[in-house]
Amino acid sequence: MILALKKIIFNNITSKFNSRKDLSYLDLNFRKIDFTNHNKIKSFIFKKDFYKNKNIHNFDFLNFSNRLGGKIGINLSKEAIFGWYKLNKNKIGFPWLEDLPSKRLINLLYNYEYINSSSKIDNKKKLDFIIYFHIQRILFDFNSKKITELTSFDLVAYLLSCSILEKMNEKKINYIKFIVDNQVDKLGMHKSYNLLEHSKFINNLNEIKNILLFFELEKSNIFDKIILKMTSILNEYFHYDGTLPLFNGTNNIYTKNIYNSLNKENYLKKREFSNIDNGIAFYSDKYKKIFFDVVQPTSDMISSNLSAGTLSIEISGFNEKIITNCGASESFGKNPEYLRYSAAHSTVVLQNTNISEIKEDNPHIKFPQSVVFRKDTDQQKEIFEGSHNGYLKKFNKIIKRKIIIYKNKSKLEGEDSLISYKHKNIRLIYHIRFHLADEMVLNFTNNKKNVIIKTKLNNIWLFKSNTELIIEDSISVDNNITKPTKQIVIKGVLSDKKIVEKWSIEKI
Repeated sequence: MILALKKIIFNNITSKFNSRKDLSYLDLNFRKIDFTNHNKIKSFIFKKDFYKNKNIHNFDFLNFSNRLGGKIGINLSKEAIFGWYKLNKNKIGFPWLEDLPSKRLINLLYNYEYINSSSKIDNKKKLDFIIYFHIQRILFDFNSKKITELTSFDLVAYLLSCSILEKMNEKKINYIKFIVDNQVDKLGMHKSYNLLEHSKFINNLNEIKNILLFFELEKSNIFDKIILKMTSILNEYFHYDGTLPLFNGTNNIYTKNIYNSLNKENYLKKREFSNIDNGIAFYSDKYKKIFFDVVQPTSDMISSNLSAGTLSIEISGFNEKIITNCGASESFGKNPEYLRYSAAHSTVVLQNTNISEIKEDNPHIKFPQSVVFRKDTDQQKEIFEGSHNGYLKKFNKIIKRKIIIYKNKSKLEGEDSLISYKHKNIRLIYHIRFHLADEMVLNFTNNKKNVIIKTKLNNIWLFKSNTELIIEDSISVDNNITKPTKQIVIKGVLSDKKIVEKWSIEKI
């Protein structure tokens, strides 16, 4: 009797869902760039009961099995979907938190035709029910989350859900636009300040535009201006070796796809980091490219994956990277926390303590309450100046970094200042770290205040300091590959009211 009742309810729900829209006749795949980590999925998808794997919850495996094709891919997909749903349908928390339901729904809909290509009616009804279940959950969550907690995947899933159920209207579209505007800064940068997340955001905005066009909804061009703004600023964030700078968890696994998706002809006009007091500052000329982290962290969820790398820099020149941050990985689904530490960045570190307190999956509890940036420029040079008070509460110190960039030379100078807010005769150890790209050969000069750097392209750079330098081991983590590298370190003891360390790097 109970089983019969469940079957009646199941058939009523799916028939009600299908009466609104029969998904069999819709091609609901609006993806422009596939951000699926196929190598990671390949490592577990052929194992028994792989749907129990912790990396399965976004259903990205469907994109891999679709590429795999044939009966093997279809059967793997259906077995995993139904097995996962049976295992997790009654759970309240994870994996129904954050934007995982949205990512699952998007992948289910984008691969719907493929999954059902050899399905019997019972399997199709089961899949429709799972989709309907996700749609209802997404509609509920969307109205209960703060706008800073909603991701671009949530926006895509919400728009798809409302469109399929024919519940989309102008008010909802305007609300989506309001959320988008809230998550992008004045320069057009996504407030995660992660170039990969920025690229995913652009991709999802393009999907939103295509969904509006597909369902013949008005205001399909409402996102054109923000897409243009975000894409043109992304065009500035490539090193001269074609890679993205490694700030806040960015990696280069998908960089080739991102670069190829840019319509370069539309973004030839050079953007400038001007009149902006927050973000990742940049400078470029024919010799070099410099990036400078002056992001102001917040307590919003959108800042939850920021690294503790305030005032860190990256430098490239002559078609290769010179100074970097240690990077990020997707090998095991998450970026290891130690790669977010201050010491993993080319910045000033006091007493081996993180500038911001790193807390997994949550915004930082403690972070600089004031990150200040200003820029001066003339015909000969451009000057970046940044400061933060992340060490003020614990050590009564303010950190300042000044970078003098010579426009007509392959040279820049730096001044790092450690300033006591209140004079206390406490000895504190500081390190100023400059992590180097891989395959560098280093040689000290006689006074140990200069290091000659020979790059893998046989360019020679000279790093100078007003104090003795140290060479330490480091690592470079990118494209899910970890390589041993070196770092140049300025080390000292802070006991005076103010210490200024001067350094420079110049091609010779």
